Amino acid sequence: MPRQNRATRILIGTVGGQGGGVLSDWMVKGLINAGWQAQSIGLLGLSQRAGSVIYYVEARPHGDKPPILSAYAVPGDVDLLLSQEFLELGRLLQGGFAHPDCTIIANTYRYYGTLEKTPAEGGIYPSGVIRKAAETLSADSYLFHAQEVVAQAGLSLLSSNAVLLGAVVASKVFDLPAEPFHAAIKEAEVGVADNLKAFDLGYRMMRDGTLPRALFKESEVLDWQQLAQQREQALPQRRRSDYRSLLDQARSAVPPLSRIFAEACYRLLDFQDAAYVRDYIARVQEVHAAETAKSGSDSSIVTASYAQHLANWMSYEDAQRVAQLKLRPERFAKMRQDHSVRGEDPFWVDDFLAPDPPQIYGMLPAPIGRWIRARGQRWRADFDHMSMPMRVRINRPWGYLTMSLVAAMRHLRRRSLRHHEELILLRRWRDAVLHWLGRDATLGRLAADAGRVVKGYGRVRDKALDDLWMFIDQGLPLLEQLSAAGSDAAAVGDEALKLLASEAGKGAACLYLLRDRLAAALPASSAAA
Repeated sequence: MPRQNRATRILIGTVGGQGGGVLSDWMVKGLINAGWQAQSIGLLGLSQRAGSVIYYVEARPHGDKPPILSAYAVPGDVDLLLSQEFLELGRLLQGGFAHPDCTIIANTYRYYGTLEKTPAEGGIYPSGVIRKAAETLSADSYLFHAQEVVAQAGLSLLSSNAVLLGAVVASKVFDLPAEPFHAAIKEAEVGVADNLKAFDLGYRMMRDGTLPRALFKESEVLDWQQLAQQREQALPQRRRSDYRSLLDQARSAVPPLSRIFAEACYRLLDFQDAAYVRDYIARVQEVHAAETAKSGSDSSIVTASYAQHLANWMSYEDAQRVAQLKLRPERFAKMRQDHSVRGEDPFWVDDFLAPDPPQIYGMLPAPIGRWIRARGQRWRADFDHMSMPMRVRINRPWGYLTMSLVAAMRHLRRRSLRHHEELILLRRWRDAVLHWLGRDATLGRLAADAGRVVKGYGRVRDKALDDLWMFIDQGLPLLEQLSAAGSDAAAVGDEALKLLASEAGKGAACLYLLRDRLAAALPASSAAA
């Protein structure tokens, strides 16, 4: 079919809640304004902010005969792939829609999918695979972080869709004037000022060749001095001298762990106080002394694992911590930026909370908390699992006062029931690390690294703790037998911990793995004997 009679075909991949419907409406209305005939159809995901959403647009300039436009994209026959989220581009590429002559314009921003967020570790799909596929399948690809582009221009992050549209309109696929699309954006009446500026930005960058071919917002890796400086500036002025003093104290105790200490001292000082950080340093020194005595040198392999996971554990999430984080001024500032709230314009932040009784009585002094728990459990067998939903308008006087009172309870945290119970768990873990370190350095390192499985809150955290004790009480003895049988206990132990850390409640699967490895190793060792 001659090119002039063929419709231009655009396939848009996005995630529910990212404004794909607004973007496709802008595109269709702008094309109609430009004298084209256009239509779009959306295949919606299962739920907002979770399901994948696909929009398909076909358009053709008005001609002598009305076009017959299709509602379905055909693999290998799409002129432009547009993606608001990078994993969604990967889905389109996997579907076979790209080909050497198509143009790809994709936002490298990541909104992690459910299957990526479910594993506690290692679930994120590597962006490099998608990038390589896009650059291989298309000779005309633009992969850039749209939010970063508009942020650098001083625009709202919500205008990122407009910068994508501007790039599309100015691309070789359309090469149309901007005015018809300006009219479509104005007609939609959604963030008009910033969206017009963002559209013009994307349009201009595509026209003058400055639109990035590959722009990924990577996490910056800092050395310990840079990290310490960054963390110090994040603390209130009155705590900065404490932070430097505590960091120097920690570094003098175990110099190789400077980067761990730069983060740990900040996190624990922000969580509680200087005395709490000194308690942390003393705990790390105890394990370091045992490791040094065991190895006969200034070793810190076991100590490094223990120090990292101890800092995470000691900054556990309780009601006081949640309230403290929700009241941060920078949280409200980010909301103003993300939602283009100007100057002193009013806005409301509603936090939907559902605390359970353990979160409430856990804040109280240990004797009172135990008394309430005992009475509650007599009253109802499911007392600890009751939920008390509430809605708090946190940036209004009553809501702010409520959360401030909860956050202020952090000054009583050391006497609380929750903290008392956390100390018992921490002692049990420390004793296990010292025990296994005394028997074998490799098993000691695995016992220390097992602390990484303790994550989350509520029932998820209870499952994670069950996994930890299962690994320590049953898994490490199996690994000791594996080592005696001549197997690589370190490699098998790391594999088991990776499984445990992927999702709370994997204890049974971990034990099965270890027993299977041991069963495979024992015949071989017997035969060798």
